Amino acid sequence: MLNSASKHKQLKQLKESKLGIEIILSFIAITLVIAIFFKAIIDLDNNYDPGWYHLPFAGRLGGILPREMFIGDEKWFEPRFDGFPLLAHFLQGIFWRITRRIQSTNLVSFFSVIGYLFFLRSYFKVPLYLSAIALFSIPLVLTHATTSFVDLFGNIGTSILVMMTYSFYKNRQLPNIKELAIAFVGAAIAANTKTQLQPLVFVILIVAGIRLGWLYFQQKPTVKLTKVIPIALVASIIIFATPVKNTVLYQNPLYPIKIQIGGIVLNHKLSPEAYEGGNRQINWVKSVLEINAPLFWTPDQWSGDIDRSRKGGFWGVYVVFNLLLLIGLALREAIVNNSSKNSTAREAKAALFTAIAMSIIPLNFPQSHELRYFMYWMICLVSLNLYLISLPKNKEFIGRWLQPKYVGLLYTIFLTIILIKVGKFYAKPSFITLDKHLAFGVKSEFVNQIKPNEQVCLLSKHIGEDTQTAPIAALKYAFLYSSYFHPELDYDYSIRAALNSEVCGDRTIIPSNL
Repeated sequence: MLNSASKHKQLKQLKESKLGIEIILSFIAITLVIAIFFKAIIDLDNNYDPGWYHLPFAGRLGGILPREMFIGDEKWFEPRFDGFPLLAHFLQGIFWRITRRIQSTNLVSFFSVIGYLFFLRSYFKVPLYLSAIALFSIPLVLTHATTSFVDLFGNIGTSILVMMTYSFYKNRQLPNIKELAIAFVGAAIAANTKTQLQPLVFVILIVAGIRLGWLYFQQKPTVKLTKVIPIALVASIIIFATPVKNTVLYQNPLYPIKIQIGGIVLNHKLSPEAYEGGNRQINWVKSVLEINAPLFWTPDQWSGDIDRSRKGGFWGVYVVFNLLLLIGLALREAIVNNSSKNSTAREAKAALFTAIAMSIIPLNFPQSHELRYFMYWMICLVSLNLYLISLPKNKEFIGRWLQPKYVGLLYTIFLTIILIKVGKFYAKPSFITLDKHLAFGVKSEFVNQIKPNEQVCLLSKHIGEDTQTAPIAALKYAFLYSSYFHPELDYDYSIRAALNSEVCGDRTIIPSNL
């Protein structure tokens, strides 16, 4: 009796301890998410690429900065708008138009992460507190979640597709309609957000299709191929809507990027240089492990040291921890399967093969050492571990301490280090308002030269942050010269940013003394 009462007391204390730890971790996760949300909604994104073209794209698609109000530079801006995927910018434009606040464009990135957290909970039973703490411990996820870059949104879509493909392979049954639909949504988001992700999505869909085809012919469901094939074709057209559109309009699926097929160079406007040298595979591995990367994490990982610039962002220590954790889980599963005839678990094995497979493309893709283009790799690596840790049956053989609540404490240590290093700017508002941004980036002497209904050609170029002493406008801030941002003038006019005065035509050139 005494022994029974003692065991009951121990179980009660263990349950209370578990509940207490989960409450603490949930509080940490909620506090973190709220802080990041306020950062996203309060601060205007002052990074380079958003100012140069992401925000103007969003403004044009949202009907706030129509083309007759602002035209971007002739070399990069307009060709990109014509051919690049614009789904994320379209959503940014909707947020901007609804709220009438330019800062709201940041919410596309923020809500994409939140949506992914709920995706992991719904399809992989990962506790929200665990996924929030673990994913925001990835530096690039944290730094992008409050910006108007579109890399995170696209890579969240890719991560959904990768995780669902993993699910197709670990399960022995055909997926249901809901599971196929979420894979479709992930693929459509990725392919219609980033050009770099389109070849990746294509390959993943082939891999997923092979598995689905195998399961279909093995199980022979009642749904006939005559129905499946047309639906798959329509889904493919929607997923690759941007390349299809570019092929029809410009005879190049990746327009405006230069590509060559069978010795034939397709119609293009841009021949971008890849910022890489040496062995591509070694460059990617070194970048993933944070070898010779910038000392401070930022969304674009830019550095004045060309040898460090654009590298890293996953945090090498965090990468190694997650790789070792996944390998350990796979080894443990294999040992249990070999020692017990009743155990046929395959989740960890499939996860390890998924991690290997999803590394092949970035290992060989141009400029893949710029990890922001391939954030899906680290997001999925962490997600696979979270799923395996959260499996109820794993409590029987993984051990008492390798459970979500205790692993959550371990991930919290990583999060704490991240927040100490960059949290001051990326996990709380810095109160970068539109007024401050305008005062910093716009030269009032140029604005004062603009007359009512005038067609202006604003000479601009890429310069640093010394915007007020430069003789011409900074390209990053060119769209801020639009009449939308200067209600004090009380009249409309048209701005065209130009790198060269030769494209100005009959427009009034500002500054006129060059």
